[in-house]
Amino acid sequence: MREAAVRATRAMFVGAMLGAATLATVEPAHAGPKECITAADEGQKLRDDGKLTAARDKFIMCAAKACPGAVAKQCSQWLIDAEHDTPTVTFRAIDEQGKETLAVRVSIDGVAVAQSIDARALSVDPGEHTVRFELASGQGVEDKVLVRPGEKNKMLELSFQPKAPPPASKPVAPVTPVKPVEDGGDFHVPVLGWVGLGIGVAGGVMTALFALSANSAESDLRSKCAPSCDPSEKSSIDTKIVLANVGLGVGVVGLGLAVVTTVLANTGTKAPTKAATVIPSPLRVDVTPGSVMLQGVF
Repeated sequence: MREAAVRATRAMFVGAMLGAATLATVEPAHAGPKECITAADEGQKLRDDGKLTAARDKFIMCAAKACPGAVAKQCSQWLIDAEHDTPTVTFRAIDEQGKETLAVRVSIDGVAVAQSIDARALSVDPGEHTVRFELASGQGVEDKVLVRPGEKNKMLELSFQPKAPPPASKPVAPVTPVKPVEDGGDFHVPVLGWVGLGIGVAGGVMTALFALSANSAESDLRSKCAPSCDPSEKSSIDTKIVLANVGLGVGVVGLGLAVVTTVLANTGTKAPTKAATVIPSPLRVDVTPGSVMLQGVF
């Protein structure tokens, strides 16, 4: 008797559970297997095209319990993913006085989505949208916004305040051209300066050598044959004196060339490119016994 009562109780419990399950799985007659599969296919296409809000509605349909188990399970996962990736936006409008106002009509891409602003977030497809706010007077403002996948509660704010004019550009003072510095480097000696210096040194050495040689030769003649020396011996002394004068003139010209080219090179004026003209030296060297005399006109 006791075992029969237990069996009857179990049978009633199982029957009640089966009845509840049957009632819970009742769906509208139109949600048949064919409609479920069609909704799943359409939802995937819409999802791939970036139309997540429409794809979500299709996934809700094919995830119903009346659909085949495999289809409903897959659609349930697709629905979760679509909910995660579908961005949401909220709106904020600023009137002409700079205060927040709710009395604006909201449209997205030309479709009215709200007659006034409230705190609820609106689901939109990811991508670029044109948002427009319009007052009861007909005055409107709009802007293009970019909404990214998965972005939630993105604030879209538009203002009816007039935009401030761009600041006037200040007149630019004319720029006075700066005269380039002709020679901003340090003091330097040009090539012609070094050449002139070399010529001057060579001329000085030549003058000193021939003057000393002439003086030495004259001293020898005075000690040997003066005053009745052979004129031919005197002529060699005269030749040395002439060469000493030539060396002096060459040295003076060389030093002059060095000084002139160096000064011109360091004052920004180009040195003359023509060949320098040799000016006869106004200086004269007179060699006398025991002395060398330098004469000239300055």
